[in-house]
Amino acid sequence: MHLRHSLKKTVLMAIAACTALLPATQASAQKVDFAGKRILVTVPFAPGGGSDVYIRALQPFLEKHLPGKPTIIVLNVPGARSIPGANRFQERAVADGTHAVVISATTVGSFVFERSRVKFALDKWVPVLLSPQGVVVYSTPALGLRGPKDITRLKGQSLIFGGQNASSGEARTVISFELLGLKPKYVWGMNRGPVRLAFERNELNINYDSMPGYLGAASKLVKAGKAVPLYSMGITDTRGVLVRDPNMPDLPHVGEAYELMFGKKPSGPAFDAWQSVNKMMTMLNKGIFLPAGTPKPVVEAWRAAVAGILKDPEFEKHAAQVIEGYPQFIGEAAIPIIKDATSFKPEAWAWLKNYFKTDHNLTIE
Repeated sequence: MHLRHSLKKTVLMAIAACTALLPATQASAQKVDFAGKRILVTVPFAPGGGSDVYIRALQPFLEKHLPGKPTIIVLNVPGARSIPGANRFQERAVADGTHAVVISATTVGSFVFERSRVKFALDKWVPVLLSPQGVVVYSTPALGLRGPKDITRLKGQSLIFGGQNASSGEARTVISFELLGLKPKYVWGMNRGPVRLAFERNELNINYDSMPGYLGAASKLVKAGKAVPLYSMGITDTRGVLVRDPNMPDLPHVGEAYELMFGKKPSGPAFDAWQSVNKMMTMLNKGIFLPAGTPKPVVEAWRAAVAGILKDPEFEKHAAQVIEGYPQFIGEAAIPIIKDATSFKPEAWAWLKNYFKTDHNLTIE
């Protein structure tokens, strides 16, 4: 009950911070009318995935809160790392409020790391809503750890970690290992479900889960004494400061884990690279965007609708599953996060390119 109350308070505080300027735009937003119209929302992933679940949970509330109560049509366009669907949206979307796109961390990663295949300009799209999603790293108790304060015991241990590849959604976790001086053996080509099963079979001894997976399946392993939570990625708050994950307030974030490991605060190109990747993978984990050039009153109508959704008592019943207690960034509040996540400091980018090539034989563009 206390955690649920805390999550609700976090969401409501974030809504207040991100929507403080919205009342001044209500008049122009109310001039927009989508009555009788169909709004096409592109999801560049197959049905049933995280981005699809995200928008389908929001779908009835968008129909309720957008002016004129339009019909929302969800179009799934699956393909490699969401590139085909995002490219299609870039090429075909009409900038009149009747076309929107849902992005995920994978979409952002593709935009940053695979520029030769990308035709979409994510940094030019107009943000409506960003929904962060955190990560928890945990290990098997067989490594001799009982909690985060024992993290120094990981030094020199033979660690085994599985995932898709180093530049996918695993990047934030993989780089955190490098920051902490850990050198796991990596087993690539595995999705999160099979990875967790391999962990349960003791084939892997260190793992991570996104917050939905952790609060679901992985937390049961913790209760059964089969997993030990070590640290979260943390989130960037509305001031731009790295803070603890609101879903795991007693767990240190990566910066604090570094201090436990080395007795000092992290700094330098490696930490700067990790912070940009964490914003890419955590803070931009899910989001709704409109195409570049969408008229300001239409943009304001969308943002006002999202603000209304987040305050809707009916939506509150779904909030724990859809936004999981994280601060939600509406409109202009999202722009600094997008900038930091899609552009790196030169020294951080050089470090990241070298790290991926040297340690994982991956070339990023």
